[in-house]
Amino acid sequence: MRLKTKRNIFTGLKTITAALLIILQVYPIFYVIISSMKTTDDFRSLPSYALPSALNFENYIKVFTTSPMLNYFKNSIIITVGVLIPLLLISFMAGFALSKIQFRGNKKILSYFLLGLMLPFQVALIPLFTIFSKMGILNTYPAVILPQIAFSLSYSIQLFYSFSKFLPDEIIEAAIIDGCSPMRTFFKIVLPMSTNSLLTVATMQGVFTWNDFINAYTFTRSTNMKTVTLGLNDFVGFMGTTDWGATFAAITVTVLPTFLFYFFLCREWTLLFYNNYLCTIFHYKWISNRKLIDNDIIKF
Repeated sequence: MRLKTKRNIFTGLKTITAALLIILQVYPIFYVIISSMKTTDDFRSLPSYALPSALNFENYIKVFTTSPMLNYFKNSIIITVGVLIPLLLISFMAGFALSKIQFRGNKKILSYFLLGLMLPFQVALIPLFTIFSKMGILNTYPAVILPQIAFSLSYSIQLFYSFSKFLPDEIIEAAIIDGCSPMRTFFKIVLPMSTNSLLTVATMQGVFTWNDFINAYTFTRSTNMKTVTLGLNDFVGFMGTTDWGATFAAITVTVLPTFLFYFFLCREWTLLFYNNYLCTIFHYKWISNRKLIDNDIIKF
């Protein structure tokens, strides 16, 4: 009886803790969304936690009409893709090589990348600014992309190294015995088995790159090169006056792609969506074909 009571208490504590964590995670998002639909009068008269007096989407229209938000989205997408593709390719190949290929100095190289995790990237901003200024690439995409690739390599290589250690050596050896070259073994055998690790690194680094502020703020100057994080500053008016409705709408718009990026890279969610979508399509086609057959029979 006492053991059952202790279990019930422990289960209740876990439930309460989980509920509190969910509230702490969900409420800020909920607050931003409902605030993006408030008018200026709502901000003045209603409490901050209150629902808007009516559904109002004028703030979203204002986001795209008063600022070049679409151009900011284009810049952020180009930078995110430009960071992810070389980062995943280089770090995955390096992590696999360091874990599976035994050569002199591979442990030292791995320790060198571990050292990179201890170096804050802020200390390199001024030297990089000076170098990029002399090279004439300030206010360009490479000026924002290259530092993010460089400072994300250490973490990504460590993740891929840890994953590659668990890949069975027998599979790789069997592929080589059957005549696969090292590159073909990597792309045909290792890469399909590493989908989970690729999605993990792509999700983490993609969200980090999309939300980056310091690199974009340091290495860009013109409005045409602003990213979505820099574009939020457009809604701060003279002497610090802020259009809060448009600001919350802009935050909602800029955060939405990260949610979509995460959900589409989540394997279970994608498979569930894909299966349901296929079932829906096949069911719809079956019903349509069945109706056509029935109509032909009736006409006949």
